[in-house]
Amino acid sequence: MSTLLILTTGTTDVQIVMDNKRHELSKNKCGELLDQLVNRSYSFCDLLLEKETNAIESLPKDDLHVCTPKLDAVLRSFKEQLPDAVLILETGRGFESDPRQAGAVLEKRLRERGMKQVCRQVFLKGQERLENSENESDAVVRREVVSRLAGIIQNVFTTRNPTHIYMALAGGIPEANDVVNELVRLYAVANPCQVTSLKVPDGTKIKREDKAVPEPFHPAAGIRARWHALDLIQKGNLLAAWGAVSHLENQPGQEWTKVVRWLADFAASLPIADECDIAVLKHPTMAVRAALRVELALRAGDIPRAVHGTVSFFEAALWDWLRRRDFATDDHATGGNLSNGFTFASKPDEKRFRQKGGKWYIKDFYDGQQAWVSVLNKPALAGYFNALTDDIRNLRHDVAHNEPTQALMQQARKCMQGANLWSTNNPLSFMSQPLVQEVLRELGEQNPETLHTQLIEDIRSRLLTISG
Repeated sequence: MSTLLILTTGTTDVQIVMDNKRHELSKNKCGELLDQLVNRSYSFCDLLLEKETNAIESLPKDDLHVCTPKLDAVLRSFKEQLPDAVLILETGRGFESDPRQAGAVLEKRLRERGMKQVCRQVFLKGQERLENSENESDAVVRREVVSRLAGIIQNVFTTRNPTHIYMALAGGIPEANDVVNELVRLYAVANPCQVTSLKVPDGTKIKREDKAVPEPFHPAAGIRARWHALDLIQKGNLLAAWGAVSHLENQPGQEWTKVVRWLADFAASLPIADECDIAVLKHPTMAVRAALRVELALRAGDIPRAVHGTVSFFEAALWDWLRRRDFATDDHATGGNLSNGFTFASKPDEKRFRQKGGKWYIKDFYDGQQAWVSVLNKPALAGYFNALTDDIRNLRHDVAHNEPTQALMQQARKCMQGANLWSTNNPLSFMSQPLVQEVLRELGEQNPETLHTQLIEDIRSRLLTISG
């Protein structure tokens, strides 16, 4: 196991001690004062609770004592087992206000505490600014700086191969720290590596020592995840929505994520939790669930899955009717069921049944489907069956057994629209089509045209409800 501590530096990381009290450096003269500090002899002081409000404008001329309260608080959080290495990210600009030598002081303090592996990296130097307001792409953090930080973080992962990174980004420029935070998490996912963010609240406000603690969950992170998930759900990307919020699953107050989990399980045809109260996801009519999956696939632009589902919708509807059939009365079966096969006193219609192991099962290939459609005498089901031309069935076969090509998927769109199975508007729709709605109405669904919109409205309402 290899642990790495990443620090950023700011104007309050190094403070001057006078009369057993600590003073921050003047923000306007921080760079100048730190330049003077590193060229003098100084010693470190430990654990000072009292802090003066007036900032230091000039260094004392006699013995110089300094403290590094935030760094010390972070190191105390490790107790006896300090991290294996430390990366200090700092600025080195010529501005009087730039804390350009804070990293040097922190490095000295770390080495005094026994740390041997300390690396300092400057990400802003000279007269550089973090942002360039004249360029929209660089208005918050210049792309060059992002690239520079990315190179630093990538290199530390390559050279040190850490298994756990602790980030203490309390100092420095917040916008740059945000970039560092996300870069570390990005490379940590790729490597993989555990990440812990540390926060150092100012203990002087409550008369106690500064203490580094794991950064608490920020409500904004949950809200950010909500709108991202809702956007993906409205576009039919249920699995992607779960991927976007799954990291919040066990966070306090983020119970709403279970709704997204139910949707993902539905999309993947996995068992849905018993507590799920979205009725349509557990609809007893298979054709309803099949139609929703096609609709969502089209919204997501997943043409192969939509092609497969468009044909499967008919098969689901056929089996819905077969599940309702009284085979003893209608077909003179003497025993058995759909799952385990039937027995007959005399041979049944071999156009509709096939024999296997002494039992008779539903013949569900094309000829059998045709025979069952005729016997069931359901006009809407028959109309949909007739719309499934050989070209459409072959498309389904190609999707299932070959690698779908771009040309084939363009053909699929034209073919499905020509058969009135998919809409011609954008986004494509399945459940808006009369052929589909008639099949569902025939199965007893009164308002099939609203099933998808009602589901989305329900999800939208749940994700927009934020309790205090």
